[in-house]
Amino acid sequence: MRNIEIDDEVFGYLQSKAIPFVETPNLTLRRLFNLNGKPTRFEKPSSQIVQEQRKGTLRKKQPKTDLHKLVQSGLLQEGQPLFLLDYQGKKIPGYDSTISGNNLLWNNERFSMSELAKECLKKEGFSSESVRGPAHWSNTDGISVKELWKQYLKTY
Repeated sequence: MRNIEIDDEVFGYLQSKAIPFVETPNLTLRRLFNLNGKPTRFEKPSSQIVQEQRKGTLRKKQPKTDLHKLVQSGLLQEGQPLFLLDYQGKKIPGYDSTISGNNLLWNNERFSMSELAKECLKKEGFSSESVRGPAHWSNTDGISVKELWKQYLKTY
């Protein structure tokens, strides 16, 4: 894979010809230049993406977990404690946090679920550049925020 520099006018033209939320710049250029060879192993040909989009089979990204919506729905409560879970779903003592708006409150500081989970897991010897916060926080019944969010999406 090679990198190239293009000026703002060329970039603007490329953007105007792209299929939004579907094509990468590389796929757009392949379509515009009528290059039918194989794209990189990480990309689907734009024609395949467009066909999937028309059929409705393109997988949509799940909406980001919203603590505030979970509170509004009654699945969680403002000020409710949440407990840190490790990668096996076991509670790790000493990292209890509290729901505060769309964040967690821990040691009088506000954090996103992912940010706090990453920091706490790191203190416990786990290391990862990317942590899915909702999977690492649970209510007193042991139900993760991730599971509560799935329930919310099915219901509302």
